[in-house]
Amino acid sequence: MKTIVYEGDFEELEIKPKAALEQYCKLMDHEVSTRMTKSSALITRKCPGCHSKTGHPVFEKSGLTYIECGPCKSVYISPCPSDDALTEFYRNSESVRFWRGSLWEDTREVRRRKVYGPLAEWTLDTLDRYFPKARISIDVGYHSQLLLKELMSEKGPITKIIVTNPVADIECAGIDLEGVQVVPTGLANISQHGPVDVVLAFDILPCVADVDALFAAARAGLVSGGLLFLNTISISGFDLQILWEHSPTIYPPDRMNLLSVEGLEELFERHGFEILEFSTPGMFDVDIVKRVLQKDAELPCPRFIRYLLMKRGEQALREFQEYLQQYRLSSYTRVALRKS
Repeated sequence: MKTIVYEGDFEELEIKPKAALEQYCKLMDHEVSTRMTKSSALITRKCPGCHSKTGHPVFEKSGLTYIECGPCKSVYISPCPSDDALTEFYRNSESVRFWRGSLWEDTREVRRRKVYGPLAEWTLDTLDRYFPKARISIDVGYHSQLLLKELMSEKGPITKIIVTNPVADIECAGIDLEGVQVVPTGLANISQHGPVDVVLAFDILPCVADVDALFAAARAGLVSGGLLFLNTISISGFDLQILWEHSPTIYPPDRMNLLSVEGLEELFERHGFEILEFSTPGMFDVDIVKRVLQKDAELPCPRFIRYLLMKRGEQALREFQEYLQQYRLSSYTRVALRKS
């Protein structure tokens, strides 16, 4: 199993401008707390990682309760909105329209260069290593347009991509790329577009209600030996462990499932996937914690962590971030799986 370490060459604020992100989160908090918290419309879940039912409430966000799993320490919302309710939200909410509008457009070029270009390059390099004959892919993830353009411009092995995420007609409106077909599909039904060589599931695992349906459908749609690529946010990461409910990156419904490294491993094994790469190449954990502590000096924090972040220089913090990457302790998680 492979693990990757990166040295960052840009700041988080380049892709998530502070004022715009705060406005987005404020809009989303209002909409979630007023539209998605009715108990009759919520679904009680067991842990999406290890399936344990022994979790306990740890904090609330926007009127929804986060549960920490006893055995695997994943954190997830339960009860939570259904996938149909989530699809309706991502189609029609004011906050999501704001994200797709000014926030996205103002950062489009830097996202292309710093996020989606490297993600496409990693995807194609992994295909070249493990499945060079791959030709057809399903893309079930969110925020796909820039990734699709990068994948198809790199002249890699993929010649056809079927974009199936439930709001693909909105996110990919107007896209005109040879070999790209946009067919919005419910998560449980994506296998109807198979068999395919590759499933791309970027930016979707944290915000689905039925995680097992997603993985079962992905497996059913793949050929034997086919690859599943995904990214997610893991509660095992340094910034989430230190900041917990004070983390600015935990908010529903975008961050409903915060599986631990152990919970993710159990999920992959349960659905018959072999792990080819499991990395946490995040670059911002240290910066996020430092910014939050600078803003709120009274926030509880281990003394050593506060000392490290406030009293040691840039080199120490950079090397500490690299340590987090090396030992899967950054919250940003990237995985390549193979159907056993």
